[in-house]
Amino acid sequence: MKFENRAPAEGINSSNENPLIELAWLLAGSLGVIVVLVIVVSLAAQWIAPRIPYRYEAKLAATLPSFATAPNSDAGRLVQSELQELADRLAARLDMPDGMVVRVGYRDDRTVNAFATIGGQTVFFRGLLTKLENENALAMVMAHELAHLKYRHVSAALGRGVAVGVILSVVSAELGRNAAGGVLGQAGVVTLLSFNREQERAADEAALSALHAEYGHVGGALDLFDVFARLPNQQRDPSVPAVEFLRTHPLTANRIAAIRQWAVDNDAAIDGPRRPLPPGIAALRRQ
Repeated sequence: MKFENRAPAEGINSSNENPLIELAWLLAGSLGVIVVLVIVVSLAAQWIAPRIPYRYEAKLAATLPSFATAPNSDAGRLVQSELQELADRLAARLDMPDGMVVRVGYRDDRTVNAFATIGGQTVFFRGLLTKLENENALAMVMAHELAHLKYRHVSAALGRGVAVGVILSVVSAELGRNAAGGVLGQAGVVTLLSFNREQERAADEAALSALHAEYGHVGGALDLFDVFARLPNQQRDPSVPAVEFLRTHPLTANRIAAIRQWAVDNDAAIDGPRRPLPPGIAALRRQ
């Protein structure tokens, strides 16, 4: 038997297809998979986004402008530091997600509001702080906003743009930033953020638990809703966003009843001593 090393036939590794056509098919297929993924994710965004590990939301938030920026004045920086100190104490009571660092921003603005947003951030407005009479009531607002962060309500409520961004950031931070940037680039969006009533009840219950653990009673929650019940709506500028606590939420009277029922169900004191507001925040009431 004779063996020989024959030369391969000419063009054996050549395709009859144009390589540009093959490349086009490859790109089209990849794009098609991405499009289908985004469509599916968009439809299920509110369910999926809060279930993505928090580290991906944090990675996305790091590429976007921060809402918890430092104030320009010494008085504003003092208020922010006092808010941050309270947030840190309450966060320790709430068992926040792994890796979540809570950051509190302060806005010297007469808007009566506070909100939670992506990346463990919350923002408080001067208008709200001037309405509160003790630290316990402030803690109820703070714990409520932290509970929205704890349960990842923000990722879902900010809509498909941010939810898709959180999910795509698993693949690429740049993809996530581009998907979410258009939504969070509009400063007004976060102040109009609202949650459904089920989410609000969950946030209220978590806040009451933190409030009771911190102060030994939940009287601050009743103080807070008493303040809201006395707000003169007719004096509010219609261009100012509505009080976050009162939008798409259970009626104030129902929430007060729910607080009392929660105290009964959890054998918690409904009333007790109040702590004064921190000095920087208390000074806002005198301005």
